[in-house]
Amino acid sequence: MQDSIRLRLRAATAAQHERVDAAFSSYNLEDQAGYRAFLLAHLRVVQPVEVALEKSGIAALITDWPARQRRHALLADLEALGTAGPLTEPLAIRPTPGWCLGACYVLEGSRLGNRLLARRVAAANPGAPLHYLAHSDTTPSWPGFLEQFEQGAKQQPWDQLLAGARDCFDLFVTAAKLG
Repeated sequence: MQDSIRLRLRAATAAQHERVDAAFSSYNLEDQAGYRAFLLAHLRVVQPVEVALEKSGIAALITDWPARQRRHALLADLEALGTAGPLTEPLAIRPTPGWCLGACYVLEGSRLGNRLLARRVAAANPGAPLHYLAHSDTTPSWPGFLEQFEQGAKQQPWDQLLAGARDCFDLFVTAAKLG
């Protein structure tokens, strides 16, 4: 059986993933103010990471990248809630291809969790904008991403893949704490 880079990455970042889940568990998504705060926190990560990925050529590694972008969906939801998205600071690094794949792994993984959150928000507030949380229902799936990820990751140094994933998880934890 071939070693899955995704499984290695998941194991190596499990503690950080748990910290992200814990950091966001305090957000009350059934409440409009809590949902807005959740979206703003996600925007603080998704927007600068997506821009950095695009400037570094993620579309050459993940060929359906344009369909996977979610920052515009986040901004649309915030606008529907009467909140302009803040301008976010660009990342202070120039990502390598390996870093990009590691960060993309985290962003795509968050899409999976958003499916459950979308149902929760919709049940509590049927009129809530769900472009961001429901984005996974209208874009390519996790298996399609994994196929491209595994293929591209084989060409990249492990330490760069790991750094991209860890950095992205850390950005989410920091954003959650900012509220």
